[in-house]
Formats: sequence, structure tokens, C-alpha cells
Amino acid sequence: MITRMRRGLVLLFALVCSTFGATEIRYTVTVDPEASLLRVRMELPDTEKGAKLRIPNWAPGSYRLVDNFNLVKNLRAADAQGKELAIKTEDTKLTKAYGDGADRKTVENTVRTWTVDPAPTTIITYELSTVVNFDAVHWSGPSTYLYEVDRINEACRLEIAAPEHWRGAYCGLVETGPGTKEFVAPDYDVLADNPVSVGALSVITYTERGAKHEIVMRGQPYREIDRDALLEACRFVTRSQIDFFGNMPYKKYVWHFNVTDNLDGAGGLEHLSSTQITLASGLGIRAVSVIAHEFYHLWNVKRIRSKALGPFDYTKLPETGALWWLEGVTDYYAHYLLHVYGWVDRDQLYKDVVDNLNTVRRNPARLEISPYDASFRVGEASNGRGNSGGYRVNYYSMGWICGLVLDLEVRARTAGKHSLDDVTKALWEICDDDGPGFEEDEIRRQLIKFGGNGMAEVYDNLIMKPGEVPVEAALAKAGLKLEEVEVTTPNLGATFVSDPTRGTNVTRATGALQNVDKILKIGTEAVEGSRMKQQAAIQRAMKDLKVGDKVIVQVVRGTGNPMDIEVTVTGTTAKVLKVVALPDATPEQKRIGEGWLARRAIR
Repeated sequence: MITRMRRGLVLLFALVCSTFGATEIRYTVTVDPEASLLRVRMELPDTEKGAKLRIPNWAPGSYRLVDNFNLVKNLRAADAQGKELAIKTEDTKLTKAYGDGADRKTVENTVRTWTVDPAPTTIITYELSTVVNFDAVHWSGPSTYLYEVDRINEACRLEIAAPEHWRGAYCGLVETGPGTKEFVAPDYDVLADNPVSVGALSVITYTERGAKHEIVMRGQPYREIDRDALLEACRFVTRSQIDFFGNMPYKKYVWHFNVTDNLDGAGGLEHLSSTQITLASGLGIRAVSVIAHEFYHLWNVKRIRSKALGPFDYTKLPETGALWWLEGVTDYYAHYLLHVYGWVDRDQLYKDVVDNLNTVRRNPARLEISPYDASFRVGEASNGRGNSGGYRVNYYSMGWICGLVLDLEVRARTAGKHSLDDVTKALWEICDDDGPGFEEDEIRRQLIKFGGNGMAEVYDNLIMKPGEVPVEAALAKAGLKLEEVEVTTPNLGATFVSDPTRGTNVTRATGALQNVDKILKIGTEAVEGSRMKQQAAIQRAMKDLKVGDKVIVQVVRGTGNPMDIEVTVTGTTAKVLKVVALPDATPEQKRIGEGWLARRAIR
């Protein structure tokens, strides 16, 4: 993986290439929005012995097999003079056995190789279907770029050709010059790990510690987003996490946002100097937490990683038992740092604890599958195709809770002198400067180093064995406990479904409202506009209402005219878990808890 040392090499490489014409593998991607196609040209020098081509069967960060070779269309090869070269296609079946005895199962994975006849220089061309999203196109490297099997470590150059009226191309790679739409990478891994956005995009830039950051948005709903709020969130995450680690492992960063018409929510995939995130235009706390999660991956996963995660074998899924740490503890810190640096309050962090714990305890497989096995055996999921959540147990939520327990254990065992922060930064020291990655037992060793010998048993019981995660015992060390309380949520006796064209309509009505009603206004709040604006208006209208209150709701009933209906607010009561203070917490417990929750200032 690329770090500070190799980024310097990238810049040096660009200078050398421009001065002396050093060889490199060149890619040109021509965007054809009318045909919804990417037309790719790959120029391979020094192919006197021929060329062997493949396309990745999986994408780093997404631990599932995909047959990307089926996406490649109209593959052709020619020499530099245009003479066509023969291509031989060969499919190889890789088999892997899972389980033992009667449970033993063998699954197959197809690896396609295209072998091209020899020529001094080989020109490969092919096409890929793409989605034009409101006059913009976005693509990821593993599903786009072929690679030469024996030359994956060679330098690459990427040039992008797009309609003239489209704005510049945005990518985390080093540009050869301002506005050139041309980028360089020291090898294929780096090329593939940097997605591209091009087209009619909305762009915001900011600089932090000398590094350029580009917020690149596509999708019509980006017009609804609060640009100042998005900039504030991205900048806050950038500054707080750089402060946490003490340095920044990049010179440039790109946020690729596909904006959706929703009040909250997001999903993303991390990359070496960028991220892809599907982002709700309402920019709620769940969306911001995904922004924090993906940025934290700049360190954890992209650099702090187990040895299996780079350099990559793109023909099969990697095997590492550390995904609970690389994904789950990443999520723990994404939420935890939002609290300690002041973006959210203590109650939100407590809610995150409960949400993740509920997810873990709703799954009985936690009593059969350890966090280590949920990670290591992810390739067994989906009948041997893998997934991005874990084998039978979700390593995101499980890793989140394990991170919490380990953090509080280290703090309690060292009287607050050390924490999981120390373990994280020690792993960063091991993996920094293009380190080869850590061994599978390195997390355990660092926990013992900072938390004492007793952390060995804690780690073995928590990570290597299935069973109940001792969250209650860990929280008690911080003067906290879980308590079941009754919570009543006010409602208007109906469920609302918002749509940008049809408005907000009523379903499951049990009171004054009816299922044929379209909501126009609740109290003084007009329910109109995009889906996000409708949902936000309903949220504001309900914010201060209590059970028993009466509110005027304006509706259109069927094909009739607008009418006002008086609705009595009802409520749904449910028992929920909350994190609360232990009434008899000792001074030491309180001190550990205060240390865990202490605010930090960004330096």
C-alpha cells in the first residue's frame, strides 16, 4: 500500500517519466455518455513474449467474489501499427473446501485469463457498461482496469477523455498537471484503489495541513444538500482524526459522494486516498458517522492492516481473522471520536453502544462463531462467494462492541494510564512507511504490552472464542450500566411514506387519518418538496408534540379538496436499553468513565 515514502516515489516517478520517457502501462478511459459506455484503451510496452490479462475477481474492502470478467465487452488486441493480435481465452476453476465431515462443502471460483500473441507493444481495447447519473459518471478500478498478470508492480498512467462540456475528472491519484485529466500511479494496486468521478459534478474544496481535499457530488439530490454543513462535517472529521493519529498519510483526498434524496443514512467503501459514499442529502448523524468511518480507514485497513491485505491476489479472497478490528473497531472509533472531539453528545455515544449491542445479541450465532472466525471465514458466506459483513456474525457490530470492551478493560487495568488508543497507534507505527502489515496475533501482543499480561486471557475469550460479549462488566468498570426503560414515541396514528413526486401518503392508519390521505401540512409545517424535505418537515412537526396533544393536519383525501383534520397524538411504548450511571459507582470507576468520555481539543 502507498504511504508517505511511496507518495514521494510517485512524484519522483512523474518527473522521471516526463524527463526521460520511462516505460509504464498506460490506460485511457473514454466516457461515452450517449451509449452509457466506458471505452478503455490499455497500452502495454515490452510484450515481445506476449501478454496475460485478467480483471480482479474482488475489490479490496468488499470481501465478496464478483465475476468482473463478464463485464468486459468487445475485447480486442493489436500491435502499435494496428495489426490485430490473436487472443486466447481460458477459464480456470479455483476450488476451496469449507467445513469438515458431513458439513464439508467445495465451492468453485472462475478466473478468466486472456492470453495475447507477442508484439513489441500491445494495444488492448474493450468496453464496459456504465451508469450516467444526471450527466455524471463514476467508476471503480477493480471492475474497470485489466491488469497484466506478471506486471502488476509496474508503474501506470491513467488518462481520461470525456465530453468537453463536462468538468474535470476527480481521482485520488497524483495528477500530471492542473486540469490535464491525467494521473500516475506507482503500480496497479494503487491505480485500482482510486475511483474516478467525471461529469456535471458539484465540487467543494478545502485545504488541511497543506493537503487538498475535494468534495465531489453527483446525483440530482446534491442540489438539496446543505453545502456548508457538508463542508463542516468533512473538515471536522479530517481535522479530528489527523489530530488523533498525529499525522496524515496522504497528500490529496477525494470524497466521492453519490447523493440520495433521504433525510439520513449512508454506505461507503474506503480507498487509498479517497472514498465512495452513497450519502443522504439530509446529512443526519448516521450519514456523518459513515463519513467518519470511511476517513478513519485511511489509517485502519489502508495502512494499519494484516499482511493478507496487500499486495493483493485478485483471483481469490484474502483470509485474515482481523476484520473485526479493521472494520468493527474502525466503526467504534468513528463514533467515539465524534464524541470526544465534540460533534455529538454523550447520549448519542450511549445510543451507539446500545444499537451495536442489540445487533450482536439478536444473532444467536454469536454463541457459535467467534469474532476471529467471523472475519477469517468471511469467504464461506453466500455459498463461498463471500460478503462484506462476516461469516454468520457481523464483524462491524461485533467489532464495535469488542473495541468498547477492550478499551475499557485496558483503561481499568492500567488505572487510566493506557487505552485502546495506544494499541491503535502502536499498530500504526508497525505498518507506517509502507510496512508489510501486521501478523495475525499482533493485536493481542499490543494489548498485553499496554494492558498487562491479563489482557491475553481477555483477548482469547473475547476474540478467539464464541460467546456472550461481557459488555455489562466492561461498562461497570467505567461506572456505567445498562438499564431497561420504557420509552413512548409520539405518533399520529399512522405511518407516513414520502415520495418526491407523489408527496407524503398515509399507510396503516388507525385513527382520524385514513390510508387514502396525502399529507399537506402538520401544524404549521408544510410537507412538500423533495423526499428529504418532506421527511424533515414531519420530523420538525413532531419534535415537540406529546401524547394527548391535538394538532391540525391538512390532507387531500382521495381526489377531494384540501381539508383540515384534528388529530390526537398517540404513542407507541416500548422497553429499550439505555446506558446510565451506576448509582453506587466507586471513585475509581467514575475516574475511568470520565477518562473514557473526556473531551479533546483539536490541535
